[in-house]
Amino acid sequence: MSELMSKLGGTDINRMGFGCWQLAGAYELGGRANGYGNIDTDEAIQAVHTALDNGINFFDTAIAYGEGRSEKVLGDALASYKGKTKPVVCTKYGIVEGSGSDDDDFSGDNLVRSVENSLRRLDIDKLGAILLHNPTDDFNFGSFDITPFEKLKEQGLIDSYGVSCRTQKGVANVLRHNFGNVIEAVYNPLDRRYANYFSNPDHAHYTFICRVPLASGFLSPRTLNEDRTFGSDDIRSNFNQEQVQWVTDSVRKLSFLDSMDGGITVSALRFQLSNPHNTVVIPGIRNMQQVRDAILAMKLGPLPAYTLQHIAETVPEVFYRWR
Repeated sequence: MSELMSKLGGTDINRMGFGCWQLAGAYELGGRANGYGNIDTDEAIQAVHTALDNGINFFDTAIAYGEGRSEKVLGDALASYKGKTKPVVCTKYGIVEGSGSDDDDFSGDNLVRSVENSLRRLDIDKLGAILLHNPTDDFNFGSFDITPFEKLKEQGLIDSYGVSCRTQKGVANVLRHNFGNVIEAVYNPLDRRYANYFSNPDHAHYTFICRVPLASGFLSPRTLNEDRTFGSDDIRSNFNQEQVQWVTDSVRKLSFLDSMDGGITVSALRFQLSNPHNTVVIPGIRNMQQVRDAILAMKLGPLPAYTLQHIAETVPEVFYRWR
């Protein structure tokens, strides 16, 4: 199999995926901005089509992204796609639609209801995966009933299930209980801890989805040249300022990545492809430039070993407050 291909269950997926959080546009969750600002929907749909035309077939979304808005935009894009690439969609559940609350409900009833609603919005017959969306790090998977998940698999409505984890402690908790076969967590040059799980043969049956590959958009030329500010409709306006300063300083220490083909953003995506044990990376994509960056990273492939070593020597494995 090509170094750019991997598997979700028995399905071949490109290791370069498409993160769909941004497709929800501006929205609030629990009274706070939770999106990345308004989008040009037509351009976003064009970006989905371009991704598919270039072999990017894995799409990661969630019901909580605009209470289904991201799924609906993605569904419209998939419905209007005329090419041959078959999409594989992973979504996440937990919120109760229409409740106006961000309280979690991971019950079997909400799972079934959520899968049915997601399939309708996405206009597809089956989900590649359904994930619990950010359960607490100490969630009791030991007594969690998997029967509803297995029944959905038997019905042909999902292929796989697992967890999108808040932190690395959550990852360890999922693995300790051997729940599901998909785990999603943060992995990028500024938080490299997730890699500790990739190559363990005991975890070989897991699909590892790597989210936040561009450090919430900070791994970009803009961060090298200016102090970033965000509108009140952007989730990043809520970020802790000590965290923002550390990320900004660290990105600037990695400025050598900007001298490589495609610049620092493409280099950060190539960093993901450099670890052969991770499964798929999901950069957030909302426009044509972002999908072009993902395609270029695919074409350039993994970073040289000396560049990976330079990253490890230049910035810590993770910000000390995230440990």
